[in-house]
Amino acid sequence: MLPKPVAGEHSPLLLVVHGHAGGQIPEVLEDLVSELARGRQAPVWMQALTADPLELPPGLPLVLVPLLLTPGSHVRADIPAIRQRLRDQGHRVRVLPFLGAWGPWLEHLRGLAAPAVLHHPLRPGVADRYLAALSAYVGVPCLSADRSGEGDAAALPLALAPNRMTAHLRTEDSACLALLERPATRQFLLNLLLDLP
Repeated sequence: MLPKPVAGEHSPLLLVVHGHAGGQIPEVLEDLVSELARGRQAPVWMQALTADPLELPPGLPLVLVPLLLTPGSHVRADIPAIRQRLRDQGHRVRVLPFLGAWGPWLEHLRGLAAPAVLHHPLRPGVADRYLAALSAYVGVPCLSADRSGEGDAAALPLALAPNRMTAHLRTEDSACLALLERPATRQFLLNLLLDLP
């Protein structure tokens, strides 16, 4: 997606995530940021969409990385607004596509071989069409979590971090782990982010 960095030179990253109420960022994401900053030896910030905008040092050459899994309104409206705000503040900003559009990420999801993918309820439109394409790509149904049943306990929740959906779906028989609670998936995403310029 972007040229390989010169050895030892990495741009600062601004990762954008949904976040929880009040701007809270789940621990699995905070840990990812810490490890990523150490590995890149460059600044890495995380902006929750539920939080006030971060105050960043002036004039940075930023790579804006939307760690969002579907092309909903956050991708279509919030990310362009964040990019424009940062540019207005004097930052040089390159924006990557949302994570759910990255080919290697989609290959990884397909390789998890879940019987289905569960997602939070979405409005009809772009995100709906994306999920139909995702279902065809990974070869399993994409089901709205509010319509899932007991037989869907082994399904893969389409959530980077634990949230209300994963908590609601957790049972004695299924931990319903979010993607970053799965060590192989966490390492895979970390490697993708470490390779960014």
